[in-house]
Amino acid sequence: MDASNLALKQLCRHLAGYQCELSEINNSLLIGSIQNGLLELDYYVDVEDEFYQEILELLAFCDFAPFLSALRLSAPDEGINGTRSWNLEPLTRGEGIYQNLRLLDIQGTQPKHHNRTILGDFAEDGIVAKLLDKMPNLEQLSIPCAPSPAFFDRNPHPLKHLTLQTGYDSQYFILNLSQSTCFSQLKTLDFTDYYETYIPDYEQHKTPIHHYLQLFNSTALPNLETLTLRHSLLNEKDAAELKKTPLGSQLDLLKLIPSS
Repeated sequence: MDASNLALKQLCRHLAGYQCELSEINNSLLIGSIQNGLLELDYYVDVEDEFYQEILELLAFCDFAPFLSALRLSAPDEGINGTRSWNLEPLTRGEGIYQNLRLLDIQGTQPKHHNRTILGDFAEDGIVAKLLDKMPNLEQLSIPCAPSPAFFDRNPHPLKHLTLQTGYDSQYFILNLSQSTCFSQLKTLDFTDYYETYIPDYEQHKTPIHHYLQLFNSTALPNLETLTLRHSLLNEKDAAELKKTPLGSQLDLLKLIPSS
C-alpha cells in the first residue's frame, strides 16, 4: 500500500471514531465519496460542540489536508444574541496544504433562520484570506460574511464560483474586487449586501452605488458570466444602465434580487 492510500485510510479511521461520538449528540460527519484517492466531507455540527475544533484541527494536519476534495459545514439555527459564529481558525493551524480541495461551503444565513451567520467574533479578521492561502486550487467558495482586503492580496487564483453574504460588515468587498487582479477566472458571483433591517438607517451600511459602478467599469473579472446581487441599492433602472458597461455587456446573466 502506497503512502497516500495509507494516509487516506488513517484519516477515514479517525473520522469514523468521531462519527460514533457525534451520533449521540445529534451531530453528523459524513464521508460523501472517495474518488481518485480524495475525500468529500459533510459536517453537520453544533458550533459549540467539544469535538468541532478537534476535527478541524485533524483535517489541517499535513498528513490529511491534501486528501480533501470538498468540505461542507452546516449547523443548527442556533446562536448567541442572534448570531451564529463559525470559528475556522483550526483549519489554518496545521502545516497541511489543501492542495486538492476544490470546494469549500460554509453554510450562511438561510431565509428561514433566526440567527445571522458570520465568521469569527463579529469580525472576520482575515480568516478567509488565511484559508485561501492554504487552498491554492480552490474553485468554488461559499462564505457567510465578506472577507477583509487581505483576501485580494495574492497572485492569480483559479477560483471560479464565489457566493458570499456580507454579514455585519461589507468590508468594501465590491470596491476591493473592482481593484483586484487575482480572480480573473471567476465565472459566477453571488453577492448578498448588508441586510440588518432592524438597525436604524441600515441602508447607510450597504454598498454604495458608485462602488458597483466602479466594478462594472473595471477589467477585474474578464471571465465573469453570471452576477447575482441581492438586497443592493440598485434598481431595475440602474440594471439597464449597468448592462451598457464593459462588465455588463460581457455578462450572460445579471440578476438583481431586491429586499423583500
